[in-house]
Amino acid sequence: MSGEASGQRCVLCDESISAHNDSREHVIPEAIGGRVAVRGFICRTCNNGAGHTWDAKLASQLHPLSLMFGVQRQRGSTPGLAITTTAGEDLVITADGPLTLAKPSFSEETGPEGIKIQIVARSMEEATRILAGVKRKYPKLDVDRILADAQMSTSYPKGLVHHRLDFGGEISGRSIVKSVLAMAHHAGIPTDICHDALDYLRNSSATPCFGYYHATDLVFDRPPEVPLNCVSVEANPDTGLILGYAEYFGVQRVVVCLGRRYAGGPVRACYAVDPRTGTRLDLSIRLGFGEAEIKAIYDYKMIPDGAIQEAFAKVMPAAIKKRFEAERDRVMKEATEYAFANCGAKPGEMLTEEHVKKLSRLVAEKLTPFILHNVARRPRSLSVAGPTESVEETGRENEEQPAKKTQT
Repeated sequence: MSGEASGQRCVLCDESISAHNDSREHVIPEAIGGRVAVRGFICRTCNNGAGHTWDAKLASQLHPLSLMFGVQRQRGSTPGLAITTTAGEDLVITADGPLTLAKPSFSEETGPEGIKIQIVARSMEEATRILAGVKRKYPKLDVDRILADAQMSTSYPKGLVHHRLDFGGEISGRSIVKSVLAMAHHAGIPTDICHDALDYLRNSSATPCFGYYHATDLVFDRPPEVPLNCVSVEANPDTGLILGYAEYFGVQRVVVCLGRRYAGGPVRACYAVDPRTGTRLDLSIRLGFGEAEIKAIYDYKMIPDGAIQEAFAKVMPAAIKKRFEAERDRVMKEATEYAFANCGAKPGEMLTEEHVKKLSRLVAEKLTPFILHNVARRPRSLSVAGPTESVEETGRENEEQPAKKTQT
């Protein structure tokens, strides 16, 4: 999607947009899987400012979900998220699924037998760099021997991973309204008649022109277990309202009133995407609200008890299954490679009965932590505090594990 810059003015500063200051505005933020962008909508300076404030706040609130569902960005990857388990373990949830240690550890202890140094690193390369620094202090240290004796191990967190998902607030709300206004611009609705949205985006003291909605499902034929992102607009000359709808990860659902007294022809447009793949979705959304319903939405009266938990529960199973399968496949691959490398058989050699027995034992040895972790895994729980502002989730982080540790 792209709009023409000619004759357009920036929706934030009202400066005329030219080829010199035009910028690409993503309808759905790129950080959460958006692909489509418009032009002739916002100047470069305002786009940069909003990106570092409003959009950054929204991306931060949705960061745990971006990692949970494995968002595929158009550029780059989702950064890791530092967490601390209930057992005090400092870990990082990474974009490719597994947990990893937040940082390496180093300890030095002097005893009767000399100086004992212990290093726990996230990779052999990291252990090598740390030992290089230790050798500068202790020149006689035999780094090669230490690395040869180093043990690689994989372990799972002992504690629970605790997520608190905070939605809402005026900063991220402005990002949502901006996205809906960008969709209106793409659909051919003049932004200069969207007075409610323009007033809210331009004036820090303006009344918010959005509210959260979970009373009914506005997405017709919703694809099951898809944590979809979508932005939709509908201009209705019968009601005079220009309405918008934004949904992120199937959970955060927002209705926006862009403007009133609309007298043009009917307009309806929607952009939706599966953030896990970037695949565009063909959805139909109806926003047949009147003034009274908009007021009720603004007053937080369209959020039945348990509705947000229900929405979250509908998209969670697919995420859990995907992570479990990814971890299972990773463990099986690693166990098989380890077993063949250590069973005593040479490449291309016929396996003896002794080789097979050793292979079985080595595979079982490597699979044991994964099996025990899943047998002992405690069930998840999900709770919501407040009408719209937060989703709280407690439980083991799917089937994820700290990455390999190198201990010397």
